[in-house]
Amino acid sequence: MSTGTYARRVRSALAVNSVLVGFIAIYVSIVTLSFAAVWTTESRLPVQPSNLTWYWLEGEVIAIAMYLAWVALPRPHRMRFALETVLPIGLCLYGVDAGGLTATLWFNLDAKTFQMPFGSLPGLGLVLGGGFAGWLLGRYLGGLAATNRLRREVASSLRSAWFAETSPDGSWRRATGITTGLIMLPVILLAQATSLAYAPGSLLPIQLLIVGAWAFAVVGGDHATISISDAAVRVRTRLLSNNMGWSVSLSEIESTQAIAARPEPLNFDRSRCVLRTGPALEIRTVTGGRYTVSLDEAAEAVAVIETLRSGA
Repeated sequence: MSTGTYARRVRSALAVNSVLVGFIAIYVSIVTLSFAAVWTTESRLPVQPSNLTWYWLEGEVIAIAMYLAWVALPRPHRMRFALETVLPIGLCLYGVDAGGLTATLWFNLDAKTFQMPFGSLPGLGLVLGGGFAGWLLGRYLGGLAATNRLRREVASSLRSAWFAETSPDGSWRRATGITTGLIMLPVILLAQATSLAYAPGSLLPIQLLIVGAWAFAVVGGDHATISISDAAVRVRTRLLSNNMGWSVSLSEIESTQAIAARPEPLNFDRSRCVLRTGPALEIRTVTGGRYTVSLDEAAEAVAVIETLRSGA
């Protein structure tokens, strides 16, 4: 096989399942970095490194390898279930393991006796923080997989009658940076006041984890998908701008219109998914509810919804 043919086949495989490749790369990176951290700090730990690697990660490596082999079997909807549900959950569990291993190494560097991370509040915080970071990243990749699936369904005229995507702009990043910063800054300052010295056993890993989550949320940004079918209008988000998104049945819609909207700091309304300054789709329901989503094609979406409602 020539180099050009091999390169084309590799690019084709990545294009078909880039999200799965991303999941595998993250799993492998976590395992590799964890083993490297344990063996690098071997001389400064009060226990044998093999005990730590087996306790935290080797069992999960075997389980994930078995599951990926099962996913590879050609069965309907199996890959969808894996990418949008199981692998994000697995990444959350890996985050818990990575956080626990990090806490174990950090609190036991140069220690005389071994300390479990669950025996202290900072250790528990790092374990839970690792789980949250894994969940956040898994949700982002799972949302990307769902977006790719919806795009394919629309292209093949399945389920959705209309589909669009929207991404954040600078106004959303500023509003999100202010909102999350006001939440996270007191935690960082409290951790700094509790432990002034950046020495083994301090709260430095928790502070770095919080800053990293803030940077990922602001720089990576949220994304939303809007799908319209003959049954409902559904909005899905990848991060936390709108919790899990929202869905409104066509029979519940009273009116729709295209409006102008802009992101607002400290706004936690889950029915409002405004990711950019500009056009947005607003839906009013017969029960008085109001749902908003940023959408450059808002006028087109209104026309599609009204056409489906009139034909119902």
